[in-house]
Amino acid sequence: MDQFAAPILIHEQGETILERLPLSGDSKINYNENWLQELLFKHPQTLPINEIDQSYLNLIPICREMKTPVGPVDVLYITPEGKLVILEAKLWQNPEARRKVIGQILDYAKELGRWSYEDLQREVSRALKPQAGQLHKLFDLVARKYPDLSEARFVDSVSRNLKRGEFLLLIVGDGIREGVAAIAEFLENHGTMHFTFGLVEMAIFKVNDKSLLVQPRVIAKTMIVKRTVITLETEGLVANDADELEEESSIELSEIQKFYYEFWSEFIAGLKLDDPGQPLPIARRKGNISLSTPAGGNAWITIYFSQKNSEVGVFLTFLKSSFGDMLYNKLLNDRETIDKELGTLVAWRSKDGKHLISAIKTVPDLKSSQYRESIKIFLADHANIFVNVFRPRIERIMEDV
Repeated sequence: MDQFAAPILIHEQGETILERLPLSGDSKINYNENWLQELLFKHPQTLPINEIDQSYLNLIPICREMKTPVGPVDVLYITPEGKLVILEAKLWQNPEARRKVIGQILDYAKELGRWSYEDLQREVSRALKPQAGQLHKLFDLVARKYPDLSEARFVDSVSRNLKRGEFLLLIVGDGIREGVAAIAEFLENHGTMHFTFGLVEMAIFKVNDKSLLVQPRVIAKTMIVKRTVITLETEGLVANDADELEEESSIELSEIQKFYYEFWSEFIAGLKLDDPGQPLPIARRKGNISLSTPAGGNAWITIYFSQKNSEVGVFLTFLKSSFGDMLYNKLLNDRETIDKELGTLVAWRSKDGKHLISAIKTVPDLKSSQYRESIKIFLADHANIFVNVFRPRIERIMEDV
């Protein structure tokens, strides 16, 4: 099924309806997978990233044919924020090839999720085939374009994203056939996978004997996000890997960890939310739990204790990125209406690119049984209000982007 109408080129001599060229291995045409890979590697701006997930903008091409134990990755990109993009360029010549490429890119995501930064650096260097022992450092490739980038922060960010399995997976093909657009639904059933996915069709049109027009189109996109919890630290908010924290269950708990786990277990058991589509949080041994939003890893609601400030609260926060900025600003534009709907005192704060919308309650003694019930009521009421007010708004924003 052809997803594109033929474009019309208007020039001095009149109008020309452009002819679409098939990508194939035909030597006479020579527009094959390798040609498409090279084009996308040289010109990442060709990819409609802003239509899929804006937190992956500013792609930097790193290498082609990077080896993994499950096969070579066609093209690897990275962002200055340390977010990895895996691209597979495939011709959709037969149903078997279409099925294989989906499983293939999922295998790449699983494999990279086991890697450390050092593993990634090694394979990038191998793919770039350095001469005379010269090492192609991943950071150096990014720093050429972003010279003010902090190497320590970049390495930490890449390591974190590898560990969480947070990638953008792109399948780019020449002709998306019937049924392929349902890939998004197929991926949604793989709840243990955690990534953003995009399916892009690239149409190639012949302008003249020497020129081509390349037209990309997003066919399907979905976001599958790993569970995270938010830890309040003196430097700010840090997202932690939930599965990693669960692995600590064999460790003897401290008194404060026991308090938190017992409180959150009790709180969640009694938590009633009006929105039946809102997943419940998970009990933690930390001072906070979180509720997901339709924006996935780009925005979340945190319910927390702060022993230092003798307060409890609920806040909506956003990923520190251009996409997070966009989400917050769209809500901020509707602040007056939102404040009325919330019906409770909230603070809107932005500092160093981090945005928070929060409701706070001061408590003399957070661990005292005297205040336990009032804390639960405050947190439950405000969590429900935040879900009711923000979830549908964020869902509408995500539908429009």
